[in-house]
Amino acid sequence: MKYTPSYYAAVLAGALFASFVHAQESNNLRSNDPIVIAVQKTINGVVAIRVPRPGEKDMVGSGFIVDESGLILTNRHVTGGKEWVKVRLNGGKDCAGRVIVTDADLDLAVIRITPEKTKPLQALRLAPTNDLILAERVIAIGSPYGYDGTVSDGRISALNREIHMPTDVIMTGLIQTNAAINPGNSGGPLLNINGEVIGVVVAIRDNAQLMAFAINATTAKNFLNKHLSASKVAGVNLGLKFEEKVLGEVGDRQRIEVRHAADTGLKTGDHILTICERKVGNSFDVERALWNSRPGQQVSMKVNRQGQGEVTVMVTLSANQGAGQVAANATANPASTLPAATNVRSASQR
Repeated sequence: MKYTPSYYAAVLAGALFASFVHAQESNNLRSNDPIVIAVQKTINGVVAIRVPRPGEKDMVGSGFIVDESGLILTNRHVTGGKEWVKVRLNGGKDCAGRVIVTDADLDLAVIRITPEKTKPLQALRLAPTNDLILAERVIAIGSPYGYDGTVSDGRISALNREIHMPTDVIMTGLIQTNAAINPGNSGGPLLNINGEVIGVVVAIRDNAQLMAFAINATTAKNFLNKHLSASKVAGVNLGLKFEEKVLGEVGDRQRIEVRHAADTGLKTGDHILTICERKVGNSFDVERALWNSRPGQQVSMKVNRQGQGEVTVMVTLSANQGAGQVAANATANPASTLPAATNVRSASQR
C-alpha cells in the first residue's frame, strides 16, 4: 500500500500532539504533588539564622516566621545565648535579629526583625497536634550545613518521645521523624502535608540514620501564648474562655469555639472567624490579633453562630488582671513512658 505525503504529515502531527499531552500530564503530576504544594506555600516563611563567633565560622541554624510583624520562632541553642543574630530570609535578604524571649528548658526562643514595608513577611501557622498520625508524611525545611532552603521529607516515626539533651535537660512529648535532618536544621519547621507547622526541629541521634526529633507544635504554641499574650503585650483581656477545634484533615480546618462568654455579647458555641479583621484559628492567633489594642477599646469579632450564620459582635476589652485566655487543649503532651533516647545532640551547625 502506498501512503501519500499528507498521511505521513498527519501521523507526525499526531505523534507531536501525543508528546505534548504527555508532557503536560507529567508537568501536572509534578506541580500537583502535595509535597511540592506544601513547600511552595511555606518556604517564604522559613529563615536561616547565623550567630557570629570571633575567630570561628558562624554557628548556623534555622527558624520560621510566626507573625508578619517580624517575629521568628527557633531553638534557644541556635541563638548561642546572644542578644543579636543574623537572619537571612528566603531569597537572600539579611536582617539584624534581636532575641527577645528564651526558655532553656523548652529550648525555644523568639527573635524579632524589622520587615520591609514593601515586602510583607509570610507567617506559618501552627497546627493542631492532637490528630497527628503515626507514619503520616512530613516535610522539613532549613539550613543544614548552611545550605539555606533545603527541603527533605519523610514520615512520623514515633510520637511522644522523651530524650536527654547534652545540657541534662529532659525533653518530652517530642515527634520523632525519619526526614533527613542535619546540623543546621535546628529551629526549622517540621510541616504536615497541609503546610502547617507540627513541630520545631531540635535534635538528631548520634551514630544513627534518619532519627531526628522535633518539639511538638502545641508546646511551641503554649510558649508563645505565655510570653507574647495580649495581656503582656497590650495589657488587655478579652474576657472569655474558648477551645480549639479541628474540623477535618485538610483545608481551613482550625476553629476557635467559645466556651464561656460572660457579658461579651458572644454565645457559647460561637465559632470565632476573625478578630479585628484578622482571621483566627488557634489560641496564638487570638493573642496576636489583640497586640495593637488597648483597655476599654471595642474590637470587632466575626463569628459563625448556629442558626444565624455569620454575626458581627463588638466586644469591649478590659484591662488585664493577670488572667489570660484559656484554651482547653493548650497543655503540652504528657511525659512519655517510652525508653529515653541517648546520645542525642542539637541539630545546629557549630
